[in-house]
Amino acid sequence: MWWDALGNYVASLGYGTGDPAYEKWRATSARRTHLVGKGVVRFHAVYWPAMLLSAGLPLPTDILVHDYLTIDGRKISKSGGATVDPVALTAAYGTDAVRSWLLREVPRVGHADFTPDRLIARADADFAGRLGNLVHRIVTMVHRYRSRSVPTLGTDRFAVATLLDVCGKAPAWIDAALNDFDFRRATGAAWGIVEEANRCIDATRPWELARAERQGNADAAEGLDAVLAALVTACRVLAEELRPFIPDAAARIAQQVTSLDGSLLASTPLFRRIQQEQHA
Repeated sequence: MWWDALGNYVASLGYGTGDPAYEKWRATSARRTHLVGKGVVRFHAVYWPAMLLSAGLPLPTDILVHDYLTIDGRKISKSGGATVDPVALTAAYGTDAVRSWLLREVPRVGHADFTPDRLIARADADFAGRLGNLVHRIVTMVHRYRSRSVPTLGTDRFAVATLLDVCGKAPAWIDAALNDFDFRRATGAAWGIVEEANRCIDATRPWELARAERQGNADAAEGLDAVLAALVTACRVLAEELRPFIPDAAARIAQQVTSLDGSLLASTPLFRRIQQEQHA
């Protein structure tokens, strides 16, 4: 069985038929990565390389071994009765919630135990609690203090330098994590923008800058412009960096912080709080 199964790694690419897919993805590729469960390491790290060596074919450059997803501490298994239907999960909670749990909770090394309650807690905390609340606060402040128009990003004074620095470095941090196949670290780098944006709001207190501006303080007016511009920039970077991971959520964020005819649309709830719906 394993002889036939392992051979599909090259046969499926058209090995021996002149198919360019084999040349591109196997013969000339700089990296040939196998991602396997820890229960089949022997077949992929011993038998398969031996087969390739005997045939004179290039060996894998990387063999990444993952641990198991469990359900209430039990290994997922049809025969053992520990299963979960991903179609039912996405129908109940949405694709972004399922994606977020897998990306944010499953470590690069080690087991991850799944329960619907853990998925709900992660989705509510990340989306409704942090991300959705942040975007709503920012868009609302732009409407209230700048008549829906986003100020031009200029000075990095007024305690926004750190936020802009994190926004500038996050793409490289995410790329480095993905090169290590560490999705939790990659999405954590994106969520670092959320945390830094919230710290920026707490430090700059835009509502106080707005009050001082109304009293004629020109520095406060300049500061409010700088803060709001930096916060909207952070949301736009977030939308772009989250797009490969949670595309639906990223698209909704982008819509909220994209100017149409020079103005932002009114803020609307981006994410539902699942736990509240269940108890309604």
